Amino acid sequence: MSKDPAPSFDQPLELLAACHERIEERLAILERLVPHLEKAGCDAEARAAAHNVLRYFDTSGVHHHQDEDQDLFPLLRQRAAAQGRPEIAAAIEELEREHETMHSQWERLRRHLLSVTEGEPRLDLEEITRFAWLYRRHMEREGAAVLPFAREALDAAERAALGSRMAARRGVKGR
Repeated sequence: MSKDPAPSFDQPLELLAACHERIEERLAILERLVPHLEKAGCDAEARAAAHNVLRYFDTSGVHHHQDEDQDLFPLLRQRAAAQGRPEIAAAIEELEREHETMHSQWERLRRHLLSVTEGEPRLDLEEITRFAWLYRRHMEREGAAVLPFAREALDAAERAALGSRMAARRGVKGR
């Protein structure tokens, strides 16, 4: 059974939602990594898993937050103000603060994952649990309030501009 093709930059909101699915996949890898390290040590599978998580959160994860903080959230804040939706503006402010917390937690966790790629099992289950919990709660809140508002508030031209900025951020040409 094949997966549906990933959304393109022509569908920026769907692309952001699909990114949440990929984040969830990496969180699951992280959560499986601690018991794997306890059982098998820093074997090739553990090092590859750590590298996979590092690569994702150091690239796609950063782009995702930039997409939101630099492009989507400022635009939605304007729309929320124009439509008299203070709850959306408040949700956006909370999500932006969470991005800062998530970044700090990632920097600590990143150092430990780098040690795994070098053969040293230095992961803390409690730290991973906190990181995963915060990310999941963040994605749930975004998916419950902000993305639905974006789908109703942004017109085709705004979505196209958002998709173009997202593509440019990733160095994708020809859009």
